[in-house]
Amino acid sequence: MKVARLYTFELEFLKPAKLPNWKGNMIRGVLGLHLKKLYCLDGSKDCRNCSLLFRCPYGYLFRARSKGIVLRKLDHYTKPYVIKPPLESKTEYLPGDVLRFSLVLFGDAVDYEWHVFNAVNSMCRQGLGERSRRGELRVRRVFVENPFKNEKEFMFEDGALYDPKTFIRDRDIRLDIGRIFKIRFLTPFRLLRNGSLIAEPSFRDLITFMLRKYSSIRYQYLRTDMDVDVEDILRLAENVATLSSNLSRRTFIYKGDEETFIYGEITYSGRLKSSVKRVLGFCQLSHIGKRASYGHGWYVVES
Repeated sequence: MKVARLYTFELEFLKPAKLPNWKGNMIRGVLGLHLKKLYCLDGSKDCRNCSLLFRCPYGYLFRARSKGIVLRKLDHYTKPYVIKPPLESKTEYLPGDVLRFSLVLFGDAVDYEWHVFNAVNSMCRQGLGERSRRGELRVRRVFVENPFKNEKEFMFEDGALYDPKTFIRDRDIRLDIGRIFKIRFLTPFRLLRNGSLIAEPSFRDLITFMLRKYSSIRYQYLRTDMDVDVEDILRLAENVATLSSNLSRRTFIYKGDEETFIYGEITYSGRLKSSVKRVLGFCQLSHIGKRASYGHGWYVVES
C-alpha cells in the first residue's frame, strides 16, 4: 500500500533576502497563502463550512477536519502533510544561494502534489523572506524520495518535468534498531498531557503520541485500519528504560502566545518488536506533537 511521498525542493535565490533562524512556519504560511490564492473557488475566509473543503487543495491540506470515519467531525484534525524545514540557522541569503526543504504528503493528499508544486513556484515569484528583505527565487530541482530505501527520482529539474514512480509503501517502513537506541530531535517538539508540558518524556510517553499520529493518518488519509496491536505496544513500552537525556527548552511565539518546546536527544534501552519499529519509522516521516505540520517534532532514531 502507498503510504506517502516525500518531496525535496531545491530553490535558488535570485535576489538578496533575510529569513528567520526557524524557517518552518514561514514556509508553511507562505505555501498556504499561495495555495489559497491559486485554488480557493469559494472566496470565503471561513473554510469550515465550505462544501468544497475536501476537494480543495488548500482546504484539504491546511484546514483538514475529521471525515467522520472514526471520530466526529472535529476541526483541526491531523494534517495530511508535514514540512521538514531547513535545519541551517543561516539568515542572510545572496543571489545564487540555495534553500532546501522537504514536504511529506500522506495517502490521498498525494493527489494535490502538482498543486503544491505550483504554489511553490508562485511563492518563488513573489519572494520569500522578512517583509523588508524579501527575495525572489527559482525552483532548480524537486526530488521525490524514499528514505527507507535510499531511492530518489527527479520530479522537476531546470524546466523539465518528470513522472517519478517512487512512493513510500507500507512494506518499506522499517528501522534497524538495537537494544540501546537514541531518539534525536532535529526540530523542537511540544507534547502536552492535560494541558501541561511533558519536559522529559519516557519512551511510553513518546510512543503514545506516535500511536495517535499513526492511527489518525491511517484512518483518515489511507482509509485503512490499524495494523499493530496498540495495547501490546504500550505494554512493551513500559519496559523501555531511559538511560540518559540531553534536553533543552526553546520558546516560540504563535498567535501572540509564548509556547515552550523541547529539543535535544534521549537514549533508551529495551527490546523492540517490529510493530514498534514500524510506528517509530512512520513518525520519522509524520513528526509528533504540537505544530508538527510546521516542522516541529521531527526526529531520527539512531542505534
